[in-house]
Amino acid sequence: MLISVIIPVYNSLEYLPRCMQSIEAQNIPDLEIILVDDGSSDGSETFCDDYKSTRENVTVIHQENGGASAARNTGLHAARGKYIHFVDSDDFLAEDELYRFFIQMIAPLSPDIVFSRCRTVSPDLSEVLQEQPAYLRDGLFEGDILYDVLKNRYQLTMTSPVNKLFRREFLIRNDLFFRKGLQHEEDEWLPRVISCAKTAYYFNRFLYAARYQRPGALSCKTTDTKAVEKACSKIVIAVTGMAYMEEKLSSVETLSLIAEYYWDYLTDACVTCAQLSEQKEKDRIYHELENGRDFFKSCRYLNSKNKRIMGRMFQILGIRTTVHLIGLRYGK
Repeated sequence: MLISVIIPVYNSLEYLPRCMQSIEAQNIPDLEIILVDDGSSDGSETFCDDYKSTRENVTVIHQENGGASAARNTGLHAARGKYIHFVDSDDFLAEDELYRFFIQMIAPLSPDIVFSRCRTVSPDLSEVLQEQPAYLRDGLFEGDILYDVLKNRYQLTMTSPVNKLFRREFLIRNDLFFRKGLQHEEDEWLPRVISCAKTAYYFNRFLYAARYQRPGALSCKTTDTKAVEKACSKIVIAVTGMAYMEEKLSSVETLSLIAEYYWDYLTDACVTCAQLSEQKEKDRIYHELENGRDFFKSCRYLNSKNKRIMGRMFQILGIRTTVHLIGLRYGK
């Protein structure tokens, strides 16, 4: 198989037919589809089995609910294709036969990552709400890919896996699996992946169409508990990501840009903390910041004067005082 499409499925019966139709419209023979049913209870699990029953290139894996990270990891372990494409079950591919173009023009070059573009559509598919801007580059790129992505501030490049294809051997060799238990786990995963890549292909056509947060989706709901979970995840992403990059990267220029990126995550978490009213909720975030105290030293890489000052404040004034001041400075 040349391409393995990995689709985490959780209670998305309403959307699965459109998703699968778009993959079938690619019309290529060397295609493997892996449906990972992550504990569905709305009939999606039966749909997956029925879909497999008439198709030889489909694998269905049923597992207890563990979230998108666990489902993607399961699919990655089972995949046989040279390239991996992660597709969410409520989305679909934006154009027919783009996989065929990939096979003919891009796959022979064997890039570690293929960056394509994504558009966001309304839940009923009647309207295009947003389109990812074009990359400044087009074609094969060899060099410091992370620096190139950060310098050019490419939208959806550091936070979305679905508008990309990944060479499977590259992911496995570098132990690039998703970390479980985080909100927006893609934000932790993709910087690691991009930092390990030696070659990338910038493909300026629309591969993917993301359905705007469907009504009732968990990601649409905002509560203090949810806000705290997101804030703690952002701190973990910043702390573990920066430690990974300091160990891996030698380029001062790239370290400077990635430090700015992670400090934005930490700042957002601090603003959330400052806006909470319940002390026990604030204390959860304080505890996560305390565990990641070594991160504050990374302010030495920053070009931003405000963030350098912020890093020194954490070290001199302490966590609680600094969080309060950040809330006053950046909170709405």
